[in-house]
Amino acid sequence: MAPFSKEKQLYDKLEITPNGDLTRNSVARSIKPPKDYLPGEPRLGINDHRVYEYLQSEFMTETLNDLSPHLWLVATLDSTHISSLRHQIVRGRNVIITEDPGLHLVWIYDRVFVKPMPKYLLSHAFWEFYLDDANPMIPISADERENTKKAILGFMRSYAFLIDHKSDFDLATNESSRLLPKNIKYSAFVKFIMEFKHLPDENVSLRYKFGDLRLSRLNFWITIFQGRFTYHNVHGYYGAYFARFYGPLLFVFGVLSVVLSAMQVALAVGQPLEDGSWSVFAYTCRGFATCSIFCVALIIVALLAMLVFRSLRETIFALKAIYKRKAGIK
Repeated sequence: MAPFSKEKQLYDKLEITPNGDLTRNSVARSIKPPKDYLPGEPRLGINDHRVYEYLQSEFMTETLNDLSPHLWLVATLDSTHISSLRHQIVRGRNVIITEDPGLHLVWIYDRVFVKPMPKYLLSHAFWEFYLDDANPMIPISADERENTKKAILGFMRSYAFLIDHKSDFDLATNESSRLLPKNIKYSAFVKFIMEFKHLPDENVSLRYKFGDLRLSRLNFWITIFQGRFTYHNVHGYYGAYFARFYGPLLFVFGVLSVVLSAMQVALAVGQPLEDGSWSVFAYTCRGFATCSIFCVALIIVALLAMLVFRSLRETIFALKAIYKRKAGIK
């Protein structure tokens, strides 16, 4: 059954006939020309046999589900760990609309990808017809229906955290980057989306047991665990791809240049002149060269220590979250 009541639906132009078919209601049928397609998706009829394939392509996240045993290395094991739209902007991230379910709530640098909410998921009749376990009209296996429903429930639940203030709703209904269908009032949306907010993790797909995911970590760990080169390549051309290596390479070359120059100075000075001329300057040059090498080594050790410390801290935090989850500690 639908996770929300018929009174709380936000799209009421669908109904199930006494024969068990899904159709537009009488008011919607009176519109000329009649709209006999899936709301918001004119490529598919309401009762098209391809609707379920379409739902699976729109909401299933098989790659992330397969990677879920290792996603604690990517993000906190907490399904509520989802930054609201306003918080995403505070963090300097632009909301980028995507239709790829695998990119929903994935972020990198100054971008976060969000999949818009389709109109048909606001209809109670749609849920009853396509996602109700007891509906014999849909010729698919129970497992397929269950997996698809869990993916959609997880997607819908994520919006309860993306939009938890009026300011988030205003951002989601902005015409420049609209995430919600038109003609929805904030008060009605709150009543609707709250029906999803407290769904337990057992009711959603494995991917949605986690919240926001960092793309840079996904790209790294998917190479380790699945042998893929990348999860998603955000660089559309070679220049942008190789540009990310310029900074680290310049840093390495700079370090090597300082070290080699210091070593050359130290070797060139050698032993101070016996007559004492320039001996003070020679000692100073050799000391400065040695100090330069020491400073570079100290900086490298400090950077490595910071990297190890941050990695350990995040790993310990993730392990604690897993322990608390298994122990039932809030």
